[in-house]
Amino acid sequence: MLEQYITETQQLVNDLQGQMFPLPTITGYINRSRRRIAAMSQCIRAIPPGTQTIPRQEVYPFSDWKALVQGIQPGADSILHCRSLSVAIGGKWGMNNQIQGGGWKPQWRKIPFTDFQARFRIYNQTFFGTISEPGWFAQFGEGPEGKLYLAPIPAQHQPMEVDLTLIPKPLLTDEDLEPIPYPWTDAVCYFAAVLCLMQQQRAQDAKAMMDMFNTDLPMCAAVVMPVMHQSSYTPGFMRSA
Repeated sequence: MLEQYITETQQLVNDLQGQMFPLPTITGYINRSRRRIAAMSQCIRAIPPGTQTIPRQEVYPFSDWKALVQGIQPGADSILHCRSLSVAIGGKWGMNNQIQGGGWKPQWRKIPFTDFQARFRIYNQTFFGTISEPGWFAQFGEGPEGKLYLAPIPAQHQPMEVDLTLIPKPLLTDEDLEPIPYPWTDAVCYFAAVLCLMQQQRAQDAKAMMDMFNTDLPMCAAVVMPVMHQSSYTPGFMRSA
């Protein structure tokens, strides 16, 4: 995939022979573009199996889940943020990476950390409990240094599912795995070309290329989120006898 990105970017900046932009430079711009697209679109996601609450532990760093994430998404470099979190009441992780046993897996409420600090941390780590209804969580920090805070603080081990947005590893060779899915891959060359043109101080050309990038991203979102057909059995389809 890296070779395709390089060729597409070289075509956009009219440098197919690689005379103006050495390969290490253009590869760096491509990887910067990939990170930007992954962050803006949130197109790389994972729910790593094996995450669980830990008795009397309030804070859960993203770094603790990195190996679990890379086990199912090898092209991921780090976690950007948590989209949602659910904790199963009872049960355990089964061999098929599914939660087995337990009859309820509520999604917890996500609130800003400042609100979380005022509402729950005022108890100074004394708000414990085995959850019988959805709890609350907040994220503090972004990227590899991010961590989640839970309230109430779990009193026992319970299976936990976290829906995570990921940032990809750099592509260094053409054999490296690309976790960014189509159609987002089509937009990578545009922002890489913007960086190339800015390096040459071609501001007008860079602006035109940025317009193409900003046009392509909404198109990608529209492709992956089409209008949902809810039901064919609506009153509009009813016919009189």
